[in-house]
Amino acid sequence: MAATKAITRCLLLSAGLLVLAACAPSNDFPALDESGNESASVVEPSVPNSDPGTPEVMDPAPDVPEVPVTASQKLLLNQAMTLRYEKAGILENKIELPEGTQIEIPANYEVKHLDYRTSSGGVERSSTGFIYPVKVVSVLSQYQSQFTAAKIAEINKTSGGLFIFASIVGNLQGTEGNFAVVTASALGDGFIKNFNASGKPRFNYTSSVMKRFGERLNKGLNPDTMKSETRAKYQAIFNELKKAVNRTVATPKSYLMMDKAVATQWSINFEKTGVISTSGAWSIATQGTAVRHGFSNVPCAEFQSELLRQAYQRAGYRVADDFNKAKGNQLIWSSTAAVVNYSMALYKAGWVPWDATKYRPILGSIMMNGAGYTPGHTYISAGDDGMIIVDNGAPQGRDLRKTTDKTISIMYQVGVFFLPPGINPPAW
Repeated sequence: MAATKAITRCLLLSAGLLVLAACAPSNDFPALDESGNESASVVEPSVPNSDPGTPEVMDPAPDVPEVPVTASQKLLLNQAMTLRYEKAGILENKIELPEGTQIEIPANYEVKHLDYRTSSGGVERSSTGFIYPVKVVSVLSQYQSQFTAAKIAEINKTSGGLFIFASIVGNLQGTEGNFAVVTASALGDGFIKNFNASGKPRFNYTSSVMKRFGERLNKGLNPDTMKSETRAKYQAIFNELKKAVNRTVATPKSYLMMDKAVATQWSINFEKTGVISTSGAWSIATQGTAVRHGFSNVPCAEFQSELLRQAYQRAGYRVADDFNKAKGNQLIWSSTAAVVNYSMALYKAGWVPWDATKYRPILGSIMMNGAGYTPGHTYISAGDDGMIIVDNGAPQGRDLRKTTDKTISIMYQVGVFFLPPGINPPAW
């Protein structure tokens, strides 16, 4: 047990859970911190009735277009969760919401990655992030004396809006249907500071990337010189990887999402028997493996690992042929949940590292913040040469063109990306 705790502690540190300056907690701090295991139940929208017994159905007036209502989603918290607000760049604790609280989140919600205050008074960082903005709708009857209508109204008027831990993003997205297409946004100030309009970085990590990956950097294999079966293998794996993360077309949610209990069982079964699912990568990694082993705030590399394992499985190839003990690069949480180990595992498997300032991170490229060290972040190109990405905080897709400079600078300054042997990206 002591050894397990020590391993978990080391993994948390290496995976980038940054503990910053501590200060004395106030009495307003809640008694809990998010574990990554939080969930919420979707509240189905109600239909307005003039007669509670007989719903009235009205046709729209002729020649009068229907006006779409701004979409939002109501959810019931399945456990107590902390509501936060931003102050001086840190998410401070506003109040603890009890189990059964109903909240409302707009369809165009954002996931922000700000440092946050824990209940012990420390400041940490989460690659899962926080959903914004959140509105409190109601609480269960037993809590109404503490959360009066006036109190809820006061909470909702918090300057700058309210945030809640993004572990509930799976409930917002659901498991059925398709992820919506991510349409290109106008270039925001944060993007312009970090990238050219094409997506080519204005920054570079060439020296550290070259130091780390040496002469194999940018040395793609000519597919014509590869054995036909090897070429077919990596093309098939890459095709499956792209199918799961492409956000330039409507993509089935089932690639990434599944019921949390089922996902947890898949996580357990993989560690016991090596069996790999062909769906539910986000749920298995973030709601299963990362929660079970205590690194739910930083599951970015485990999510990318699960995406890769499933791509191999769907393509009909054994992931252990490329990632194994002999090579020192097993694709399992105890090794590759740390970004530095995941990037090296790809390298040892023969995947090719590419300098992002010289080559375009095409759809399906496995991207690394900086040179792929820990602390750091890893994510995958979901379209537009890496301007759209998918990661543990945004399985639905994130457009970097509307992402803030602060978030880009700590998470999305791609220095190196990986592609399978024989898949060579175009130069900028």
